[in-house]
Amino acid sequence: MELTVHDLVYLKSMDQIEYFSNYPDWMKEDEMAQGIAVVRRMKVEDGKVAIGFRGNNRSKRFAAITTISNIKRVIRPFDLLTGPFPATHIQSLTYIEKVLDGFKWGVGGSVGFSMATGLNVCHENSDIDIVLYCKKLQELDQLKPILSQLQKSAHRVDVQVEILGVGAVVLADYLEHATFIVRTSTGPILFEKES
Repeated sequence: MELTVHDLVYLKSMDQIEYFSNYPDWMKEDEMAQGIAVVRRMKVEDGKVAIGFRGNNRSKRFAAITTISNIKRVIRPFDLLTGPFPATHIQSLTYIEKVLDGFKWGVGGSVGFSMATGLNVCHENSDIDIVLYCKKLQELDQLKPILSQLQKSAHRVDVQVEILGVGAVVLADYLEHATFIVRTSTGPILFEKES
């Protein structure tokens, strides 16, 4: 089973997770944390995957590790584009879909979690986290007009670009600054653009 960052996973058992901090009380009570997690960006040994659980607000986050064999279902950000959009974000997502026509992309964050699980964790003012997939870092230079169009959405749009074999870049940071951070499986790396 191939897993990538942002994939939402349903677990077979909560008994097969490892964690390194205290197990929070909300994990036992919050239905959002019951066997549903998101793949995190962290290098782990073969056969295991880093995951994160979310609760019903931003302060409720819990990092863990599980075995790949403990995963029974995977939903990728781009899989969500075939399902219905949340009523609160249908106008913006329909607009984004037109702007990103021809690109490989998907929805992450609270809006993506709501779409994937049917659990309503987003509200009418929630940002839309877009995951855009590219093969090379150099492709980002051509995305300036795309970012400008996305910023006209009725909702705030954050775009993270996943670059094959490299890591992730926040598109606005890359396009608007001389230095930018690439998030990799071993940690963030600061890059400087060539002048």
